[in-house]
Amino acid sequence: MSDGRPSGRGWDWLVQRARDARFTLIGEEHGVAETAQLSAAMFTALRGSGYTRMAIELSPIIAQDIEVAARRNGLKGILDFYAAPTTWSPVYLREEAQLIASVVSSAPKNEHVIWGLDREIFSDRYLITRLEPKVPTRAREAFARLKQASATAWASSTPFIFSQNPDPAVVSAVRAEWPNPDRDSDMILRTLETSLAINAAPTGWDSSERRAQWMRNGFAERLREEQQRGSQPKVMMKFGYNYMIRGENYANIFDLGSMPDEVAALNGGRAFHIIALPGPGSRQAVLAPGRSFTSVSSDEFDEFKAGDQRLTRVLSNTNATGHEVIDLRALRPLAVRGLDAWNPDVIRTILGYDAAVIWKGAHASTG
Repeated sequence: MSDGRPSGRGWDWLVQRARDARFTLIGEEHGVAETAQLSAAMFTALRGSGYTRMAIELSPIIAQDIEVAARRNGLKGILDFYAAPTTWSPVYLREEAQLIASVVSSAPKNEHVIWGLDREIFSDRYLITRLEPKVPTRAREAFARLKQASATAWASSTPFIFSQNPDPAVVSAVRAEWPNPDRDSDMILRTLETSLAINAAPTGWDSSERRAQWMRNGFAERLREEQQRGSQPKVMMKFGYNYMIRGENYANIFDLGSMPDEVAALNGGRAFHIIALPGPGSRQAVLAPGRSFTSVSSDEFDEFKAGDQRLTRVLSNTNATGHEVIDLRALRPLAVRGLDAWNPDVIRTILGYDAAVIWKGAHASTG
């Protein structure tokens, strides 16, 4: 990497493999500047082979409105959107904004190119404000209760989606009185309803399963819309590495990443899965109090409490003199023998990802 631009044999191999695929999935450890830069460079390199869509870890309408902001005023438009007091996300980082700006500027001008497939977590007030001018008379009472529930939660410094007893019924009541909403209003209502249901799930597994199903359904919706237009675009996807893996993820759920391979196979195609992780000497941005981030050492960060077995330690080569690109496919014949002696997360990674990018001395993204 030089000034955010990748090069070398590993880069050339990644681009060639991605060009031959219908979908390219980048599963990341969040908050690493180089991963956003790699993604931007790769989308640009792949445009000539038919890539015209980018799926990201934001809710649908937020992603759509960020794209509108980018078309209006480029990177500054996105950063201004990030700064709005009623919307926020853990991926509101400058390098992520630069990635989106780059994708929007290089993709078709008259098409929606950014696909948001995730739930909502912090931007309910923004979405509710988007709804308000369109609410029909018969739904106003139910909408007022929804708006008040959100305001009450935030007044006690608790995000509405994460309130103590999240109840999707407060959104369902609005939907019941608003039978034929326009496309954006329908998407906002479904996003809020599902996001509350995800957080109201009785167990962590149930919550993750509902979130996975929401993302898979959203992906299918976008593909159906493209099909109705007579289009089969190539799509790049960038989410946390737990969501982009082929097959069962690290929580034993068939998540979003298990779907593109099956879709591509219907027409003889395939998907290419890349896991990008910070290696030795790296730093990454993690959430801090309020709307802020802090830089931490990746050597010490252990989100899944895996200790010395975590992927950021076991996949990297401590003697590497630079960034690494590993062809994981070559390890698969080894991974099917003696499985009891292997780290199970490494087995999943070798079978679920085709390539690993390990950053040496990566930089934390900036808020």
